[in-house]
Amino acid sequence: MRTEVQEILDRVEAQTGSPAAAHAWFHSKPLPSFDGATPDQLVREGRAEDVQAYLDRIMDGGYA
Repeated sequence: MRTEVQEILDRVEAQTGSPAAAHAWFHSKPLPSFDGATPDQLVREGRAEDVQAYLDRIMDGGYA
């Protein structure tokens, strides 16, 4: 069974082109929509669905 983290990393890797870039994004990219929290921080807070919704918006051409 895939974990929430792996699902997010797979989605980001499809956009960034590499596992290393996806991991870097996950651990260090501050998300403006969440007061600068990183995806990693949000998932640790039980907010993986919020990260997935953020990715949905971004991948559909929306804004952060």
